Amino acid sequence: MKKVIILTVCLTGLAVLDSSAKIWRVNNTGLPADFTTIQAAHDAATVAAGDTLHIEPSTVSYGALVSTKKLIIIGPGYFLNENTNQQANPTTAIISSFSLNEGSGGTVISGLSITATSHIRTGNTTISRNYIGGYVYLSRDYSYSNVLISGNYLLGNIEVDGDSGETLITNVLIVNNLLPRIILGNQISGVVANNVFGTTSGGSNFIVKNNIFTTSFNELAFNGSYNTISNNLSAAANGLPTGNGNQNGVNMTTVFVGATGNSTDGQWQLKEGSPAKGAGLSGEDCGMFGGNTPYHLSGLPATPSIYLLTAPASSNGPSLTVTISVKTNK
Repeated sequence: MKKVIILTVCLTGLAVLDSSAKIWRVNNTGLPADFTTIQAAHDAATVAAGDTLHIEPSTVSYGALVSTKKLIIIGPGYFLNENTNQQANPTTAIISSFSLNEGSGGTVISGLSITATSHIRTGNTTISRNYIGGYVYLSRDYSYSNVLISGNYLLGNIEVDGDSGETLITNVLIVNNLLPRIILGNQISGVVANNVFGTTSGGSNFIVKNNIFTTSFNELAFNGSYNTISNNLSAAANGLPTGNGNQNGVNMTTVFVGATGNSTDGQWQLKEGSPAKGAGLSGEDCGMFGGNTPYHLSGLPATPSIYLLTAPASSNGPSLTVTISVKTNK
């Protein structure tokens, strides 16, 4: 007998995608979908610039992306088995790397696990809420503006590559990430704010504010010229310029809640009484969970997610009542 499924949905909010663009499913687990690799989805003539690719949970990588097309690419997040009430399915979606080349301006990549080194060679791009196992390189062989790297959990550095010494890369915003370090030359400018760094970093022409530098190496936490450095915390005794709200010699055990009883990314939240609380330039918290775009646990993209699905084991009639709990992720 045919069963009718009745859905009881608990909504805590909705995020709306561009209604004029098409959404395509990418799935390599054997479920029916439009594509099985991320590159095949990009290359398809039917996928137009501005379309959205939903990269679905899988333990198998969807491969590398070399892009010349604006796309909105969305995965389910990461550390989903550690942080509760994030996704009903705790499996992430994996790609090996991305290369955003000319023509891909406007691309958004969010909610993925990215395992290898990736490259940005064009502007108006957003890399947000991803787990990134490799480096991210900004190419100085091109001039471009408006790169947002926000809310990511990075194991690799953000650095520059390319041979040109004449190009300019402007309005680079590196905010609310956990990462080892950034090493950017004087051709790049922008804002470095509300990050947690593992070791010393460098760049020029940056506003550097509200960051936490956890290394105790007795050297400058952020090297370079023409930077405005204010309201940061450093474990090193002489890591930051004196004044301007900077704090040196901070005992990091007083700053974060720590790993005990917390998830891999949740351990970087500020504990009660932390010296980073309210220490930001405008009275906001320092670190990745502070500021206007705080880090989101598990990197859930800013779309609704099903975090709980409840259904009876069997049905006594022609219908089956299923309860789906959905929340927004701003």
